[in-house]
Amino acid sequence: MPRRRWIAAIAAVLLVAAAGAAGWWLLRPFDPLRTTVVQDGLEHPWDIAFADDGRMLVTERIGRVRVYASPEADAELLHTAAIPDVQAELESGLMGIAVDGDAVFVCATRGTADPASWQVQLLRATLASDGSLSPFEALPVGAIRGAPRHQGCAVEVDAAGDIWLSVGDANLPAGENGAQDPDMLNGKILRVHPDGSVPADNGFGPQSPVVSLGHRNPQGLAFGPDGRVVAVEHGTDENDEINRIEPGGNYGYPCFTGAGAVGPIPDGCGPAADYRAPAWASGAPTLATSGVAFLAGSAWGDWEGDLVVTTLKDEDLRRFTLADDGSIAEVETLLDERFGRLRAAVIGPDGALYLSTANGDDRIIRVEPG
Repeated sequence: MPRRRWIAAIAAVLLVAAAGAAGWWLLRPFDPLRTTVVQDGLEHPWDIAFADDGRMLVTERIGRVRVYASPEADAELLHTAAIPDVQAELESGLMGIAVDGDAVFVCATRGTADPASWQVQLLRATLASDGSLSPFEALPVGAIRGAPRHQGCAVEVDAAGDIWLSVGDANLPAGENGAQDPDMLNGKILRVHPDGSVPADNGFGPQSPVVSLGHRNPQGLAFGPDGRVVAVEHGTDENDEINRIEPGGNYGYPCFTGAGAVGPIPDGCGPAADYRAPAWASGAPTLATSGVAFLAGSAWGDWEGDLVVTTLKDEDLRRFTLADDGSIAEVETLLDERFGRLRAAVIGPDGALYLSTANGDDRIIRVEPG
């Protein structure tokens, strides 16, 4: 080997060794974001929501709701509410949360030790001025089968005050899977009034809470500034999806995934053209997309209005742009392997993005433009 190449090879080895000693992150690409850990020591936090006065509420999968005085680092824990009969296993437990005034809505898998008894429920409580929560009570949405997997369970409140709920297909096999059955609530996006009654324009009849069907495991819901609704869901071995939700829409599962790829239960299905294609699909491999939020506020500059999606398997945050025709394009990867698995993505009252981790001993992280 020529002397110059030999010196270059030795220098490269020394650089790698130095990076290993000082921290492997030295070799990682620049990330244009500032991050702050605001809470730690949490047990599988699933989702985050904010009261009007800035109090931060966090769900833990085991069945707890934590109420913090603010989203500031190490803010005082005001209250911990335990919800009984929550069944926390794999993709079940206490999951999504939304706050509207003093009303707190959560989605949970509940039942006895027998999984045959498990139901997905939309629950409501009242948040008091001292941070305490009244007992949670189930809203009369309808029967939703619970299971250890594919529960969905994102909860959001729209500008009109209606409650949106994403529900997975419960990983049910052929002959039982109801994602294509408009009379079953699994594998659906639902919308109800705060008292559990049904808006007349959902898309599947005046008595149905169903807005869209044909979903596998939609764990993220977000509303854009123009009113558009997007849902993020986990794919099979391919095609995580971002779907733009329209009333009456059929998004294909389990007949098809992505833009016409044959799904796991194709029997009795129509052609791919009968179903709505996703606004974006991952192809293969999947990323395990989970939370989703629209970036809002002038501090985000050119990113304002963009979509960000957390990933579990790829342990990062993905940024997307949205076109006028409804298509969505992936732009870049952020926070790559910085915090492990990322689940929730929520815009706080300060305009910052708040994320939850899903690694075991977990944290809430504030993310701001660098």
